[in-house]
Amino acid sequence: MARLHPPRRPDRLFLISLLGIVVGLIGGLVAEFLLEAIAYINNAAFFGKISGNYMTPNASHVHGWVVLLPAIGGLAVGLLIHYFSPEIKGDGIPEAMSVVLTRGSMVKPRVGFFKPLSAAITVGSGGPFGAEGPIIQTGGALGSILSQFLYLAPSERRTLLACGAAAGLAGVFKTPFAGVMMAIELLVFEFRARSFIPIALASACGTLVAMAFRGTGAVFPVTAGFTLRAAELPLFVGLGLGCAGLAWIMTRALYGCEDLFEHIEHRFHIWFPLIPALGGLIVGGIGWFYPQVFGMGYSVIADLLANPHSAVQLVGVGAAKLAAFAVALGSGSSGGTFAPALMIGGSLGAAFGHLAQALLPAASSPGLYGMVATAALFGTLYRATPTAILFMLEVTGDIHALFPLFLVSIVADLAIHYLTDTTINTERLVKRGIYVPDAYSADPMRLFRVSQIMTTGVTTLAAGAGLAEMLAAAASHDAVPVVEAGQQVVGLLHRGDLLQAGREATAGELARRRFPVAYADENLHDVALRLLEMGEHHCPVLERETGALAGVLTPYDLLKAKQWENLQEVPQPGPLSFFRRRNGGGGGAQA
Repeated sequence: MARLHPPRRPDRLFLISLLGIVVGLIGGLVAEFLLEAIAYINNAAFFGKISGNYMTPNASHVHGWVVLLPAIGGLAVGLLIHYFSPEIKGDGIPEAMSVVLTRGSMVKPRVGFFKPLSAAITVGSGGPFGAEGPIIQTGGALGSILSQFLYLAPSERRTLLACGAAAGLAGVFKTPFAGVMMAIELLVFEFRARSFIPIALASACGTLVAMAFRGTGAVFPVTAGFTLRAAELPLFVGLGLGCAGLAWIMTRALYGCEDLFEHIEHRFHIWFPLIPALGGLIVGGIGWFYPQVFGMGYSVIADLLANPHSAVQLVGVGAAKLAAFAVALGSGSSGGTFAPALMIGGSLGAAFGHLAQALLPAASSPGLYGMVATAALFGTLYRATPTAILFMLEVTGDIHALFPLFLVSIVADLAIHYLTDTTINTERLVKRGIYVPDAYSADPMRLFRVSQIMTTGVTTLAAGAGLAEMLAAAASHDAVPVVEAGQQVVGLLHRGDLLQAGREATAGELARRRFPVAYADENLHDVALRLLEMGEHHCPVLERETGALAGVLTPYDLLKAKQWENLQEVPQPGPLSFFRRRNGGGGGAQA
């Protein structure tokens, strides 16, 4: 049996941290490479120029052939998915989560090549996506591939995968804090030094690479000039509720389009690569009226947040981006959902800001409402509100907007729990039967000492006990400690051991001399691992000072820790409660 106790040496953390730095630097460089590749394809397709200086597609004159570009890109990506790598289909984040949860963080090497290639083609040809989702999956793939060449534990492979993902996000937006939080909330599902430190170093390295290439300035510089007004607080609450509803609409639109295109594919027996091409053709039609939907749209987002626009224009851009995003991704193309969420939230949030000023002339600027809605929609869509708040502070550099940003994001997070149990990432995984953790909680087994859980009043057998006594004890116990004078345990007698007993056999002769032992002051988690390693399900518990038998630990006793965890969620009346349940309230067996 494999060793269950993990190594506790600090050199493991140091090793993974060094590897995290390597992955972070590589991830940052890959992010730069992908952004450059998107820029070259975009400039060649929309402007007929060979240049790595990205020019936003909506600045070009929209000719008829431009409308066909997303369809051509969709066809190319459909061919890559169909013939080379089905894993590159979609956003990238759900796929990375699936690898962590079901395949031991082992990504197929081909993903590291075909995912950035597909993203460069899709986004460069006008697909309404960002580069961040594919970069997150690509960075995670690089971290996973590196880990597969080394002798690492599954948790360490998962950490390196998350290091690559964090570096990818930080490399696109220069957001080291948000990169760390994204990896923690969406990939590693824990907040522990063993993962936080390597991921933080990787995210910092990805940010350093981005700053070396693109400077240290904020990606979406905004100066909101927020001033607290009590009358404006209800508007912020309303904006939070609206963002939760918008997140629900985006999710339903995406999966509705996905179901529609799958139905079309199977109903009419259409060759799969034509399905993303069909989605791209629809995106091109939308872009004829609103060219802002083409491509990454980072400059469009910056413009929406920093400059005034009419409410009609803002609503049009937001609705067009939502439709283009749902159609393109639902048809099976490859691209990130971060950028669409940012544009949709920014435009519709700014439109809400116009309404707020109509209701309250002294209300904050539409740009602030757009900024706040962007973070709230992002956080609600992914159920990653801390990441969203940090992300928006980092990409705008506007710390003065922290209060409305915090308030609206939390209200939206609260409201979305009444609308759906899944997120835009996890719904696809839940449909596949994959459980996705939704909380960071302490292992209940680590919270208890053995003395709090063990069974006392143990039945024992003296070493000289005969067959009749052994049979009587075995009638009600699977295993019984065999003791000598002073309650000193000398063996453990299992019911199956009696099958080889002669009439003159004694308990001392039949008892197993190799058995697990626990001390009453030990941590329950450590003892549970000991039982698994030795293949035993009963464990005598001794007093450390005297060595005398104090109790026994059984599988049922271990489950008491889980029972305690469950009881923490059961409402129970307090001593000052005015309202009690008619049945006496919140009772239940105690651990």
